[in-house]
Amino acid sequence: MRLRPSVCVLTLVATWLGLAFPEATASGPAVETTAAPAKPVKAAAVVKGTRQSPAVGELATYEGSIPGLGVAMAVKHFVLANGLRVYVLEDHSAPMFAMQTMFYVGARDEEVGRTGFAHFFEHMMFKGSENVPDGGHFRHVLGVGGRLNAGTGNDFTLYYNLVPSQYLDMVLWLESDRLRSLAINDKTFENQRKAVKEEKSMRVDNVPYAKALQDYFASIWAGTGYGHASIGTDADLDAAKVEDIKAFFDKYYVPNNAVMVFVGDVDTEELRTKVEASFGAIPRGKDRTPFPAVDHTQAKLESKIPDKLAQQPLYVMGWKTVPEDHRDRHAVEILMSILLEGESSRITRILKDDKKLVVASIPLPQSASGGRDAGAAIAAFVPVKGVTLPQIKEVVFAEIDSLKKRGVSAKDLKKAINSQTVDTVEQLSTNLGRATLLAYGALFHGDPNYVLTDLRKYRALKPADIKRVANTYLTDKWMVVEITPPQ
Repeated sequence: MRLRPSVCVLTLVATWLGLAFPEATASGPAVETTAAPAKPVKAAAVVKGTRQSPAVGELATYEGSIPGLGVAMAVKHFVLANGLRVYVLEDHSAPMFAMQTMFYVGARDEEVGRTGFAHFFEHMMFKGSENVPDGGHFRHVLGVGGRLNAGTGNDFTLYYNLVPSQYLDMVLWLESDRLRSLAINDKTFENQRKAVKEEKSMRVDNVPYAKALQDYFASIWAGTGYGHASIGTDADLDAAKVEDIKAFFDKYYVPNNAVMVFVGDVDTEELRTKVEASFGAIPRGKDRTPFPAVDHTQAKLESKIPDKLAQQPLYVMGWKTVPEDHRDRHAVEILMSILLEGESSRITRILKDDKKLVVASIPLPQSASGGRDAGAAIAAFVPVKGVTLPQIKEVVFAEIDSLKKRGVSAKDLKKAINSQTVDTVEQLSTNLGRATLLAYGALFHGDPNYVLTDLRKYRALKPADIKRVANTYLTDKWMVVEITPPQ
């Protein structure tokens, strides 16, 4: 499970898909605030070693570790009466903490004709609320030397604050005020509709390959919630009304559709009292209806898409594979790592170094083309001038056929697993990285330590697993698109 692709891939994919991951810039001085007086919370029963949510008033502890890696986490968990799930990992090694709030809402939740709403709130959530003016969230957090950001995906939307420990009351006040009373009105709506359209113009409409790639990904998952770009379309944004946006917020931005994670220099008992005081009175929303399973039936897809902005071709090829919860997902990801990830990977080495056919080969993360319930193994190739798609396909498919017959060596498998291990441990080395991974595991798996379980599954793979999934999923039902410059 990789929630943080490499910087170059993240930047490229964000540009292609029109996702917004902007770093906020200060717009004024911060004002230190104090939360409302906390209401007392009854003493909690401690429930250890469980993956079940505790009852209101109880405190559960999730313990997890990876033997031999020095990774161990004891995460405390409590639930408010309105359904808000809160997780705390205390780490007093530095006087700071990360607060990550992850909502179970993304582009997948959007209706036909109403796309772009999930991403829209990545902007709207900073436009002020009852007690915080437009831009006030930025001024408060950045003014005390903190950091903040937000991100929208197909399955979730996240918001984080990273601040010194003494500003706990301030961020609780900021986050609860906008969840309780976000300023959704004609003025803020029109302002952000313009901002989103400008972002779309900058990141998608005037970026080579962006629209073509969006069309390619949409064709893969047509008929599902993954079959459109998260930034939406101009037509849908123009057609939206303020009451549509407000209805979306009221449906998904509710306590029982979110998890809140604190990692760092915080005290769990103090947090229980203050979170209850800040968020406890916010009403619960309706429970979600589960999504139907996404069809992963393979169907051959080959197309050529002209792009008036492209200066050279881009070749993209891939296969539908499995959703995140499938038992083969770990082996598929390691397979693609062996084939494409890094300069010494099998296909990249042949295409780039041996045959000098490409400038770059870029394995795309699952979130680029689908999401947690729509898995695909996809790569993009930037060819050397004059190199054709058939030349690239010949090498790619020959190497895949070789792997299907001969399998992979224990050395290559160990290298790919080590890369996955390093990537995961690196993410777990920071408060923000841990908060993000804990939030994802808690939101979708009911287990904040899911990342550790996930890593153990990667590390248990055998060469036979890789050969099996190659033969199962990398079939002749490939999906290939050739994006070409204007003739």
